[in-house]
Amino acid sequence: MKKFKFSLEKVLEIKEVEEKIIQKNLLLIQLEIAETEKKIITLREKISSEREKIGSMSLSVINTGDIMLHYKYIDCLNMDVEILSDVLKGLRLQEITIKNQLIEKSKEKKSLERLKEIKYEEFKKEYNKTQRQFIDDISIQSHRYKEGII
Repeated sequence: MKKFKFSLEKVLEIKEVEEKIIQKNLLLIQLEIAETEKKIITLREKISSEREKIGSMSLSVINTGDIMLHYKYIDCLNMDVEILSDVLKGLRLQEITIKNQLIEKSKEKKSLERLKEIKYEEFKKEYNKTQRQFIDDISIQSHRYKEGII
């Protein structure tokens, strides 16, 4: 039996590799997003604890300079949260871009796989046709031999 060979097999393999690379990039971006979100949560918790410290400090007699230092620290933490929020927005945009790339690569790969299936079906039909013709020829030869025509 003649073996089926898809002429675009190498292209299909390349598309699969490209899709895996994009999936890896997507995973890395998602991990980075999760890390950034954790950092933002941690900073917000620090801000909240600093505000509680200021609240407890205002009840006791403390130097206003110390309170001002805590407020400046809270301002720095708020700026860090804003910076990380901007970074997070950029990462989410990258994630969307990568997802769109992944969708395109998946479509390309699926179309090649579908083309391969169609070509394989054509190959099977042609092979079966050839086999039937060969069997018919053998049957005709056998019949002629029995009849003494040959």
